[in-house]
Amino acid sequence: MNDRRGNPPFQFRLDPELRKEMEEAQHQDGDESLAAWIKRIIRKELKSRKVGEKEE
Repeated sequence: MNDRRGNPPFQFRLDPELRKEMEEAQHQDGDESLAAWIKRIIRKELKSRKVGEKEE
């Protein structure tokens, strides 16, 4: 049996220059991995748009 742990991966292609810039930002921000940096940036953007927030 091949049970996966965690969430399924999401893959996309990056232009080498964009990847370099993203890695520089990741290091400046202190994130341990590019994936962690991307997830943090996306969550921040979604929060600023109030996506996923429950209305009271």
